[in-house]
Parts: sequence; structure tokens; C-alpha cells
Amino acid sequence: MATITDNLVLDEQIGVQTVTDDNDIELDATLIAKLAGLGVADISGGTDATTGFPQVAVNDALLDTTGVTDLALSIPDDGTPSGLSTVDGVAIFLYNEGGIIYGREADADGNADPNGDLAFAVALDESDLSSAQIYLIQYEPLQHSDPLKVDDDDILSFADGKIILDVSTTEIVTTFQTLDFASIPSGSPQETLTVATTDPTDNHSAKFDGLIFPGTVANPTTVPTNPGTNDDLNPDAIGFGVKGGQASQMNQNEGFLVQDAAWTSGSPDANEIGGIRFDIQAVGGVKSVNIEWWTVDNGLVIDHGTDKVSLPSGSAVFENYTIEPTDSVDQIYVRFSYDTKTSTSGVRIENLEVAFPSSSEVTVVNHEDLGTHLVFEDAGPTFTGITGDNDPFQVGLAAGQQDTGTFDLNPGADGSHVTITAYTDLGGTAISETLTNDGTTLTYTDVATNTDLYQLNVTDSGYTFDVLFTPQGEQSALDFNAVKSGGPQETLTVPTVDNTGSIVFDGLIFNTTPAANAAQIDFAPFNTAPLGGPTVAADDLNPDAVGFGVKGGQASQINNNEGFAFHTADGSDVNNLTFAVAGIGNINTITVESWLYNDAGVLIDHNIDTVTGLRTGNQTVSINDDGGQAFDTAYVQFHVPGANSGVRILDFSTSIEGPVPDQQFDFTLANTDLDGDAATQDLSILASQDFIV
Repeated sequence: MATITDNLVLDEQIGVQTVTDDNDIELDATLIAKLAGLGVADISGGTDATTGFPQVAVNDALLDTTGVTDLALSIPDDGTPSGLSTVDGVAIFLYNEGGIIYGREADADGNADPNGDLAFAVALDESDLSSAQIYLIQYEPLQHSDPLKVDDDDILSFADGKIILDVSTTEIVTTFQTLDFASIPSGSPQETLTVATTDPTDNHSAKFDGLIFPGTVANPTTVPTNPGTNDDLNPDAIGFGVKGGQASQMNQNEGFLVQDAAWTSGSPDANEIGGIRFDIQAVGGVKSVNIEWWTVDNGLVIDHGTDKVSLPSGSAVFENYTIEPTDSVDQIYVRFSYDTKTSTSGVRIENLEVAFPSSSEVTVVNHEDLGTHLVFEDAGPTFTGITGDNDPFQVGLAAGQQDTGTFDLNPGADGSHVTITAYTDLGGTAISETLTNDGTTLTYTDVATNTDLYQLNVTDSGYTFDVLFTPQGEQSALDFNAVKSGGPQETLTVPTVDNTGSIVFDGLIFNTTPAANAAQIDFAPFNTAPLGGPTVAADDLNPDAVGFGVKGGQASQINNNEGFAFHTADGSDVNNLTFAVAGIGNINTITVESWLYNDAGVLIDHNIDTVTGLRTGNQTVSINDDGGQAFDTAYVQFHVPGANSGVRILDFSTSIEGPVPDQQFDFTLANTDLDGDAATQDLSILASQDFIV
């Protein structure tokens, strides 16, 4: 009867599991005291709430100790490889320390270390054999094999023979006893032989009866046992032969049956035997012998077989040919035959032993494999949701806009990290997507300009999604040919060549430079009498086919402290205004200063651009927000050194902000533990100008 009747299952997921196929229990004060009393190490502090270890499992149905007199745990040797590893790949070795089996981590070189950190323990409580318990204790997460499965779909146990339960019982045992052929008369054949054992403390005797087998035999009990004298047995000091051929040997189709001499048909279940064994010596050049045998109980054939035994030459013997049934039987029948032989050849059988039951119960220790019944279920991470911010999963489509969120997850006992595993591809080869090696940062980049556009960052607690640029409309040249030329004008309204909008210019005369943080109202004096305005001609603009000048100095150019303001005709915001600067009067360097304001009149940028190289050719100036934000109105002041110097501004182009299509982003995030088990969540973020804050 097996003592181990079930499995002991520990789920390493943090916390006591409640499913019926787990045996986790709470490591409370009572259990801590019990395990400490058994000598289990590192248990007194209980379970750490963060790591979830140590954990304990016990199964009341694991053992059936009926009839057991003692129990013990054993392993092959201290330092035996357990076959298991910690979740970070450190091998674990087995040690028997005072009857408790510990799994200890290898040293830095991967070798067995009797002082290594504890990974698990197996403890036996046999204080009451009728309710003996085995406790499985886990101190660290273990490395499981299947990254796609968790819990009872991904389990670990020990290979057969790693951890053994030694089970002691007292019982009647069957052992082979040597027969004392020397004590019976030899030299004359006898119908049967009754031979006692040589052990003076054993009172058994074996009874042999010679047999002459006919052809094929299905049930040997039908073979006559007393057909005359040919089946008589001829004993000697170490065995016997059958008289029918050569009296001292076994010839073709000769054989015998054996039983306990005390067996009777009236009590067939008493005085049974457990087997027979003997040595075989070839006679007359026989090379091999066929031994056919039957085990018989209650008149029925229980088992039957034929063995071809190759024999050594000369006087050497084939030792310990054995017939041993699974259970004791009433009789064993044996027949000898030969593929080729002469009339004088055969075999001698010597040194016979018969298995008899012990006369009293003896202590027997059986070794049952326990390790295959100790099961560690895999812990898996969870990822149950993502919680957005006040405006969840949406972000303004402009530079500096950001969306954030937090993760609802559990790392599990193995520990975990969140990574980006799938994402929206925005533009084929025009826009690249770069994911860092650790899978936590994804950056979208405009390949042509090497400008980063969007970026998603994830941690183990949440995410941030940043818009790194402001989408702009197409750059379009201004069509000064559409403006009436030939005379200065207070303002110029210049359309784009593609008719996407118009820019309104208004000349300015500066008598000072506004502060870097000037308010929009601070520019009013430069377009009001006496410096400028409708009643003053000095700030009028004089257009030509490619640009304009300010009348106050040379009407076709821009002189020191002259400039202009600009905005769109329909109130749309401007992404930029770009123009070329041509030097006049051998000038090489000027400074262009600009102030940009939004619809509310709030300053959003101030720039001072140094323009140099004018002697070598025209240079380009772009009026725009360094952060990429569109603006409503800009004021531009030129600082030109030298009384007779100036510049021409020409070849204007602009990008006027228009509706930009919304951009949908879809991501897959994975919370992956150190075993490779993963739980995923989808994250979708909509970027739109409607969400700009």
C-alpha cells in the first residue's frame, strides 16, 4: 500500500490562494511556532507582505499512514542537484539538515553551497504518526518553464529519486532460503524430495516432485506426477536430477514442481512460496537451455514464461537463475528443453533456494518517491487596467502637450516590468519608430528633419505620452504680385500663392527697443503719431514684386529701428513667416528681434536673430516660436548698424495654421515577470488640436 496518496501543491503567487487544487495556508503565529519547533530555518518572521515569502503549503490528504511505524525524509547525498532554479537562474542544491530537506542556492560559480540562501524546504512532522504532515516551504520564486502559462498550467516538481519518504512498517516478508540437500540421503531416486532450509531459526521445508512433460502444455497441473519411476528425483549434496534420462541431470522435457512441504489443498492460502532460484551447469556440451515455467495458485496458472539461458562452458555455472512471482503462490512448475542435444547432454541444477515467508513480522523500510508529489505552481503577473488623468487618453496636438496615466497591476511573486510590445506605425519610411532596448521608451521621429515628434514612456507604475512638436500646414510663398505697387500704403494684405490665406503687414517706426518681456500694448506707440499710424506716412510700406520697404528711410528698404507687425487677415494663427534679407551699403551683419503673441495677447516667445554673411549673399530669417507653437501676432524690429546702411526683405513665405487631422495612437503594453509570463493591456490615445490646453 502506498503511503503517499496525493500531491502537495504550493502556488507561489503572493497571498494564500483559495482555489481547490492548491494547498497554501496562512503562515500565522500558530504555524510559525509549529515549524520553528520542527527546526525549520528562517521562518520566525512570517511572510513578508512585499515579496510574499516565505510561503507554506500542507495537504491533510497527502499521506495514509495506516500500519506505518516510522517516517523519515532522505535524499541521495548532500549537494544533490534539485533540478530547479531560482527565478533569476541560480541552480538549487539539496541538503538534509537534521531531517529537514533544504534547497539552497549555488555559489557564484554555480557550485553546491551548504551555506547558500534558502530557496525551499520540506519538513516532516511525525509527532503523531496517525496524522503525520509534510510541509512545503518556499523562500524565493522559482524559474518555471513556460512563459505563456501560469498557475497550475505551469508547474514544477522534482525528478524521481530526488526527495524520498522512508516508510517503516512491520510485516511478514518473503526471503530466499538455502536448502540443505546434504542432510537427505543421496544415491537413490525418490518420487519426491522434502528438503529443509539450512537456517536453524527457520522451520520451512521445500517439497519437489519430478515431472516428465509431454508436448505443449497449457496447464502444468495436468501433467501426471506419478507415472512410474522415470520422474523420480535423484538427489546429491547440492541438487538433484530426474531419473528418466541421466539421473543426475535435467534432460529434454524433464522438470519438477516445488511447493512448501506444509502446503495442503485443504488450506491453499497458507504455506505459500515466493519463488525459486538455482545455479545451472551445462553437461555434454550444451550451449543453452530453454526454461519454461508456470506459477500456480489455487489450481490456476497465474503467470507463465520461457527464458532462453546461454550457459558458460566447462565447469562454470550460470548463477542465480530466478523465478519470482509478484505475489506468493502455491506451486512453481519448471520444464527444461533444448534446441539441439545428444542423449547424454543436459544441465545440472545446483544450490537451490526457495523463498519462504518469515515466521514473524520484521521491520521493513520502503522508499517512496516524494519529490514527484511536491508541486510548485507558477506565479503570474496581472494587468487589470489603466487609469487616465483628468482628461484620460487624450492629448493636445501641439508641442508641450502631455497625457499621463497609472497602471492597475500586480507584479506577482516573480517580479515584473512593463514594456511596450506593439504600437501604431505612423508613416512608413517617412516617420521612424524607435523603441529602446528595455522596451520602455518609444519615440516617433521625422526622418527628413530628424525631429522627434511624439514619445511614449512607461514605468512599472504608469505612462507619459508627450507631443514634441506642433503640426504645421504647408509652407506657401506670399504673392506680392497680387498687391498694388507704386506707392506706400499704411498696411499690406498679401495672399499666399496657393490662396490658403493672407498676411497683413503694418509698418513700425521704433525710437527704442521694447523689453524682452514686453506686453503687446507696449508696441502701440510705434504705430501711433508722431512715429506712425494712419496720419503719419513714415511707417507706410512700399511694396514691390517680391517684398516691401518702409517709407521712413529709403522707401524700398528697411533701415535701423524700422520694422513691421503682421497677422493673418482672417484671424488664423501663424506657424511662421520666412523671408530673405539682402544687405545694402556693404553691410554684413544685422540683428532681427521679434516678439510673438497668442490670441489673448500673451507673449509666447521673444527672439533675437543675428543675420550675418550679407556681403556674400541673401540670408534667410524665420519668425517662429522656438517651441513650435502657432501665434496670432508678431512684431519685428531691425537693428541695422551704420547711418547709410539698410536691408531689403524679399521672397516671403508663410505657414498658416489650419485644422490638422486628429492622430490616433494604439499601443499594447505587457507586464512581464522574470519567468516570461505576461499580462497585457491596450492603451489608445487620441491627439487632437481640440485638446490643446
